[in-house]
Amino acid sequence: MKITTFLKKYLFRILVVLLMVAALTFFFVDLAQRDELGDAFSHFLTANILFLVLALLLMLISMIIKAYRFFILIKTSNPELKFLKFLLPFFLGYGFSTLGPLKSGEIASVEINKRSLSVPRSSSLAAIAFFRVFDLFVVLILFIIGLGITIPGIVEEQFTIYLNIIFYISLAGTIILSILLFFPPVGRLFLRSVKAVVGKISQKGKKWLEAVIDPALENYYISLHYLYKQVFLAILVVVTTLIRWFLEFLSFKLTIMAFGENITLLDAAVISSITLFVGMLTFVPAGLGTGTLTTQYLLEQLSIAPAIAAASVIFQTIVGTGVTLSVAAISSFFVKEQEEDEKEVSNKESKTETIDIVDER
Repeated sequence: MKITTFLKKYLFRILVVLLMVAALTFFFVDLAQRDELGDAFSHFLTANILFLVLALLLMLISMIIKAYRFFILIKTSNPELKFLKFLLPFFLGYGFSTLGPLKSGEIASVEINKRSLSVPRSSSLAAIAFFRVFDLFVVLILFIIGLGITIPGIVEEQFTIYLNIIFYISLAGTIILSILLFFPPVGRLFLRSVKAVVGKISQKGKKWLEAVIDPALENYYISLHYLYKQVFLAILVVVTTLIRWFLEFLSFKLTIMAFGENITLLDAAVISSITLFVGMLTFVPAGLGTGTLTTQYLLEQLSIAPAIAAASVIFQTIVGTGVTLSVAAISSFFVKEQEEDEKEVSNKESKTETIDIVDER
């Protein structure tokens, strides 16, 4: 493989990994220089185990609810599909999405659904596009709430004007985004305008929009159109999404309580949303590194002891990611067995058919 081809294919992923490693390195080195690293790990010895177990349990329940809302949208393409059968392939795909930047994890999830569940790729893509957008929308709303309530109390007075500018830009951006995302004709018109402008500057950019953004937007609108007609399912999707985020925020709050400190549930929601937003902007998988630094800083600004903040961050990000990957690894064995069982069944059926034909002769 030529070096130019290699760089075009892998350069962005390499940069993302380097950013993640650099941010994590800075996180641990900074704690070590402040003599907080040892204290952070020692807090695990005195932590409230019950709270940590509950926080971990809420992570798993949140993952299951996230799987269920995904299941709601793709079941229409495979009415015979059962939730328990869908759950293991979802965990496997979710593990990939935790590690992979951009769309690599989603692509794996699409292929897993296709091969193990016979779910059309278009159905999986539509569900992924919809929930990517919907989750971003929820995060943006919480981000704006944080800019209006939590963040002003921890920002120095001379930065207040900049904070207000960011707040109103975010508010206006969210309103515009809502119009574009929930009114398909407006969204399509906007995308056509963007393609026309980009086409005058770069034909490659226009082709990329047509090849990547166009299909993603249409897949999203397919799910949106379906939910507009199915009021009960739409309500169920919204409710499960809100419950899922509530459990995530409660898990974060319980983790901090386990180490002897406390914050309000609103502050937990705000910090989590800002962390997620930073992770999205930097394309770092699971926010590892950039989100880690952001959470540590915000907790310290809320007067949480640095060592306790670090212990909470380590548990939520590193342990949480480890649990996700462990569940994905365990699921992979069962998904593979299901595929092998299906092959064995099909082989037995073909042998039976052959025997029947021979008997008829």
